[in-house]
Amino acid sequence: MTGALNDQVIFITGAASGIGRATAEAARRAGAHVVGADIGADAELAELDMALPLDVTDAQGMAGAAAQIMKEFGRIDGLVTCAGISVVGTATEMPLADWQRALDVNLTGTMLAARAVLPHMVAAGRGAIVTLSSIYGMTGGTGNTPYNVTKGGVLQLTRSLAADYGAAGIRVNALSPGFIETPMTHGLHAASPVRSAFIDMHLLKRAGRAEEVAKAAIFLLSDDASFITGANIPVDGGFSAAQVIRF
Repeated sequence: MTGALNDQVIFITGAASGIGRATAEAARRAGAHVVGADIGADAELAELDMALPLDVTDAQGMAGAAAQIMKEFGRIDGLVTCAGISVVGTATEMPLADWQRALDVNLTGTMLAARAVLPHMVAAGRGAIVTLSSIYGMTGGTGNTPYNVTKGGVLQLTRSLAADYGAAGIRVNALSPGFIETPMTHGLHAASPVRSAFIDMHLLKRAGRAEEVAKAAIFLLSDDASFITGANIPVDGGFSAAQVIRF
């Protein structure tokens, strides 16, 4: 998709690793000026057009990041909210601090990023936002309550933003990845029966790659998706489509 984002300014949170890093690299290949933000890992952001140290839970810092981008480039054409954490536990077992941290990073962090860029997009009369949800934002999963709930919230936030800002020319869509090989999923060791069973639930019978999610993000940012908003696209190897019953 080389040239799909020619000269557009794309802001990506969580850009130092995983899906965020893959999306930053894909956006550069597509011709964009890429601003990457992350809480750390400055070396991984060094090749981007602008690198910003940023905690997505910091409302003032997020607004300041948007202001820096506007000062440097004069516009923000696209946002991809890749910053997120995995928090496990059930309602009775999880520490409340873990619940709050998941809400702060995964849901409020996504909202704050959108909140920071939307006034600039509205003033320009155009823009595209891509949020990162999960297959577990679409369906339940055992022992994963904080993550499931926050990613489900991201989907409702996406629809709400699309409803509120569509008339201003802003498109807002979500991606829901399945099991993707990233640093976040490395905790499931290659030999783990849980890992293999989880991957086997995907109809394509393999884990996904970060660059496969990134390609979907580039599509949604581009004019090729000019009449798509409020949508959720599973990038999940068929996980959400069906569960195969073996006879």
